Amino acid sequence: MQQTVDGRVQRGLERRERILDAAVRRFARRGYEGTRIADIAKDAGMTDAGLIHHFPSKEKLFLAVIERREEVYAPVTGSFDSVAEFLHALIASVKAACAEPEYLRFRAMLSGAGMIENNPATAHLEGRLRLAVERLVPLFAEGIKRGELLPDQQPLPMVLHILALNDGLRAQWGQAPDLIDYAGTFETSIAAAYRAFSGRTLPPTHG
Repeated sequence: MQQTVDGRVQRGLERRERILDAAVRRFARRGYEGTRIADIAKDAGMTDAGLIHHFPSKEKLFLAVIERREEVYAPVTGSFDSVAEFLHALIASVKAACAEPEYLRFRAMLSGAGMIENNPATAHLEGRLRLAVERLVPLFAEGIKRGELLPDQQPLPMVLHILALNDGLRAQWGQAPDLIDYAGTFETSIAAAYRAFSGRTLPPTHG
């Protein structure tokens, strides 16, 4: 009996994964409004009712894809001893994201969707931005205090500059992935930003 139950649970998890895989492709290319539950169900090889059993609404499925995207491409977390250490972690996270192009395209779509009133992504993206600012401004302020960054810099504009580099290059990649080397251009841009902020070259990562 236990084996039967476990098998049923496993099949349910596999169906859920198929739905998420189909959903990220559809949402990435069609956006929230342009995607239909029926199309996702067809791509996943199941009926509409079978999909709704796992995700009762399109909004819940959309938010589940956002959550899964953050599992696959985890945001930069943890504490850092320097701004340089954080920037290296951010570069590494961008390179990891490039290994999951469907989720990367989905995230590029989210940036535009977040500007649309009442889009399910809006509150999520605003919360992520506020959290990033809350976490990073003290790190950059400490960098100024320690002498890592130039004394005439302001922490908030520097943080927003770094975040904007990521958002902008990711959006350009979403428009023309064959033209934009997202990871390589981002790494070069971060090195240039650090040089402007600190007056020195971004030191190599350790470990």
